[in-house]
Amino acid sequence: MRNKSFLSFILVMILVFSLTNCGGGNEKASDTEQATLNVVNWKDYGSDNSEFVAAFEEAYNCKIVNQYMSSEEDLLTKLRTSKPGEIDVCLPNCTILTAAIEEGLLKEIDPGKLKNFDVMFERFKTQKEVMKDGKYFAVPFVWGSTAIAYNTDEIKEPPTSMKALFDEKYAGKIAFRDDYNDAVMAAAIVTGQDPNNPTDLDAIKETLLAQKKLNRTYWKTGDEFSKLFAGGQITIGMMWSGQAASMKQEGQPISFVVPEDGAIGWVDNWGIVEGTENEDLAYAFIDWMISKDFQYSWAAGGGPAPVNQEAAEAINPDYAASAGMDENSLNRLFFMEYRSNEVKQQWNELWTEVKATN
Repeated sequence: MRNKSFLSFILVMILVFSLTNCGGGNEKASDTEQATLNVVNWKDYGSDNSEFVAAFEEAYNCKIVNQYMSSEEDLLTKLRTSKPGEIDVCLPNCTILTAAIEEGLLKEIDPGKLKNFDVMFERFKTQKEVMKDGKYFAVPFVWGSTAIAYNTDEIKEPPTSMKALFDEKYAGKIAFRDDYNDAVMAAAIVTGQDPNNPTDLDAIKETLLAQKKLNRTYWKTGDEFSKLFAGGQITIGMMWSGQAASMKQEGQPISFVVPEDGAIGWVDNWGIVEGTENEDLAYAFIDWMISKDFQYSWAAGGGPAPVNQEAAEAINPDYAASAGMDENSLNRLFFMEYRSNEVKQQWNELWTEVKATN
């Protein structure tokens, strides 16, 4: 969500950041040296906010160029094929981090250069995917869940199981995400398997084929889901925590729940790309992205959950619970892990077959 008060708050906090040198000791570039920081991220995902970009560029006499990725695999391809200096900072999640690190695509990161690293939740600082041999190669940014959103005008009792997305009583009113990773993990939860390491893919395929008969549509973007929901075409569906929170703040009768049997968790992480000539600027950028001010304002305005503990503690507890940011929700999540190329191919082929079946 991008309302005026949220944008104003962002701008003020960025200026405070600039004046107090929140960039971990990095100095402003000279007036004659204007660097360009090339960032690869999702569109409308914090770093491309126009007020933030303008203020950061002024504070550091630089230019931020945002490039957008369409998927994690797209990001990995960009990293593999880009020339040194074409990308400075990127946002991989844990499904591709191991590959990016093993292939030498990301620089080692010194947490000591990040003022806000120490106030990060310990569970995110220690996630195995951001490290290799005890050294950091990525910095956690935000986390969230892919679980169940439902229309509170139509569904009075909150769903308690992921099986709600596979329930015949909602036939024709369900929107399922068109993503092989989310599809397989959700079906694994329903069939009682480890969502990151399911062993019975036949059962998962059968479950997804049964769900397809109940499904109104498969969606790809949050905007697509929002329009379907607002138009009354769906009453329940798989959705991201942050998107559901944003829709609720827009006035839609929506609620979000992480069911008792679990849901899909994810963590997005900032990485500094090998070959960058703007390492100090990249550190300053990442340090602001994980600062209390930025993380609180974004999360409270309908964004994902913060990894900054001080930011999380400042959020209204009721809002945090409704947006799936509370500890109870966190403890129910199966966080996505790295997938080998073989596993990704298996899952993708399974999902393609499900969608192609009449």
